[in-house]
Amino acid sequence: MKVSAITLSLLLAVATSAGCKQADTKFQKPSTQGTQGTSAEAPAPAKELPKDVEGRLARVERRLDKVIQTLEQALPPSEPDPASTYSVRVDAIDPSEGPADAKVTIIEGFEFKCPYCAIVNPTIDQIIAKYPKDVRVVAKYILIHGPSAVPPALAACAAAKQGKYTAMKNGLWNSFFKIENGRPMMQEAATSPEAIKTLAASLQLDMTKYDADIASNECKGWIQSSREAMGPLGVNGTPAFFVNGRFLNGAVPFEQLDALVKEELAKADKAIADGTAQKDYYNTLVKNGLTKVKGRFEE
Repeated sequence: MKVSAITLSLLLAVATSAGCKQADTKFQKPSTQGTQGTSAEAPAPAKELPKDVEGRLARVERRLDKVIQTLEQALPPSEPDPASTYSVRVDAIDPSEGPADAKVTIIEGFEFKCPYCAIVNPTIDQIIAKYPKDVRVVAKYILIHGPSAVPPALAACAAAKQGKYTAMKNGLWNSFFKIENGRPMMQEAATSPEAIKTLAASLQLDMTKYDADIASNECKGWIQSSREAMGPLGVNGTPAFFVNGRFLNGAVPFEQLDALVKEELAKADKAIADGTAQKDYYNTLVKNGLTKVKGRFEE
């Protein structure tokens, strides 16, 4: 039977601890009886290791598996490693801003009822404005606040089908949150389906098509496909970013995101100079990337 290094270490630690306790209980002090000094009794001979070593190791492994399972259920999910490159797919239904052949693709996991996403949205707009030909931002919708966060997702998807994703995105952010004392405060009235439809009409969308797209399986499927793409990568909160496959978490400042974009631009320029077609660069880059986050207890 193959025994893992972790299991063997634990077994040796247990055996050593048990052995020390056993030796302590059997230690005999030197005799002090009589006027003549006597030597201490010799310690009892050590017991032989049990013959069924493999059986004991198997039991320890089973118990260790139960401990790991319990810890995995109790601890928060593992997050992506910022030093690794992850393979994050881009689906046809994903709304995006920026050129399709951009040198840097930022996958943004967000939700319209997330205040931290509202905080970071101007940063994303700054990056797009600074690199209009080199950066693409692809939207993945991560449902955090339940059913009430679904209508704005469907509205954004429907608007994207009419080429007005950016206008809808900005309209939703501007109406959903107001800044009070430096903090974004949710405006609940603006999040109702009726208010969102009024916003859509103000953007001069084809409302017949809009209503059909809102009800379509394709727009509903955007939420599902986003979860399927981001879940295995350990994304369980918003906002979350993958910049050419490299992970950034939370409402990061512009300087931090910009620095990573610059790093990835330099890599892209070199790869393109070496012969990689710009339109193929992102897919080539993440082709061999990690497809899931590494668990805490994986070797």
